Amino acid sequence: MYYTNTIMFGLIKNKIKKCIDFSFQKTDILTIFILILSILYINIFNITKIQENSLLENISLIPLFIAIVICYRFKKYKKFFNCLALLFILMILRELSYGRVIFCQIPNCPNEFYTWSHYKYGYLVHVAVGFYVFAIALYGILNKIWLDIIKIINKVKFPIWTLSSGIIFTILQLYFEKTHNTCGEETVEFALYCTIVSICIIYTKKLK
Repeated sequence: MYYTNTIMFGLIKNKIKKCIDFSFQKTDILTIFILILSILYINIFNITKIQENSLLENISLIPLFIAIVICYRFKKYKKFFNCLALLFILMILRELSYGRVIFCQIPNCPNEFYTWSHYKYGYLVHVAVGFYVFAIALYGILNKIWLDIIKIINKVKFPIWTLSSGIIFTILQLYFEKTHNTCGEETVEFALYCTIVSICIIYTKKLK
């Protein structure tokens, strides 16, 4: 019985090793470094609230732009990575409140903006976003991107620490958003976007 359990444990262990990469990636170190710098920046300058369209919020768009470039330039599994790029564009639009922080600034109030409901046809922005999301979903369905996903899963081990940190950052971001802690929300969100870049780099590198 002991030997049987040992053999079973060994088989499960080998199966897990084939599916999961337990090594700590270099890009994970960079993400942690950026997170620490963001926290230090907030504490050194005694920032208690991060305003909309502020420096840290705008800097957090850079990782998303990098992720789009990585996905767009990668030649293999093109339809899947195109779909990812479209999703990252949506995330950038969301960060910009779909253009509200560019076009709807309240006079003499640099960090305050009118809501789209303030405008007569402002609701059309939400309609346009809905169509964009539908177009991404339709693109994915018509191109059967799940087939690419299955192939990618079979070819590349899950980078467990990178994916786990992404999940943790997402949960924390939702928590800080719910508790209206803008410093925590924007800091963790920045780290999450860096993690997204990290995942893109890891997968595109290993799929070459």
